[in-house]
Amino acid sequence: MGFLFDAQPTPTHLVSKDDALVGRKESIVPVPSAHTVTGAPIDGPWPDGLHSIVLGLGCFWGAEKLFWTMDGVWSTAVGYAGGYTPNPTYREVCTGKTGHAETVRVIYDPATLPYAQLIRAFFEAHDPTQGFRQGNDVGTQYRSVIYAENEDDVRAAREIAESFAHRLAAAGYGDMTTEISLLSDTPTGMMYLAEDEHQQYLAKNPGGYCPVHSTGVECQ
Repeated sequence: MGFLFDAQPTPTHLVSKDDALVGRKESIVPVPSAHTVTGAPIDGPWPDGLHSIVLGLGCFWGAEKLFWTMDGVWSTAVGYAGGYTPNPTYREVCTGKTGHAETVRVIYDPATLPYAQLIRAFFEAHDPTQGFRQGNDVGTQYRSVIYAENEDDVRAAREIAESFAHRLAAAGYGDMTTEISLLSDTPTGMMYLAEDEHQQYLAKNPGGYCPVHSTGVECQ
């Protein structure tokens, strides 16, 4: 089974650091005051005891909706992570020249939503064998990623991924391509918030684009 556990870019597929867009020092995205659905802060502060994780599973509009509907999720936000360009715009990410993936930051209560359950939902909601695409969405920004907040979460995600990879193979799918690493080990070490129009997009646009790329294979 093939895993990109170290989350390092592959030069022949992902943009190199030298070729990445320069970006900017300051964010051009104003922080929304509250989550459109939950009413919680989008960029903190968050109550003690909550955990965070950054997940990429294709177009971030539908991915964010998946997570904000889960019991135990306190807040979500879409953004860009895993690449080189600081404070990128959506248009820049779409060029493939930032190295970032479209991601969702999930703030959750592990007492209500155990970490393993969250990771299983992540894997079951997309096809983690497609590489730089999900369905008709093609590009390095649509790759499958898990950027965790601590080493224990990285190890747990890798264990779940290895088990799921065998189930996918048994169902006829190829190797898993999900990147799994600490968020702090990515090139910029952080997720950059996407523009306001992308935050909770499907709450603002109920009939908006929301593809489903689930394999139908259970992640146990």
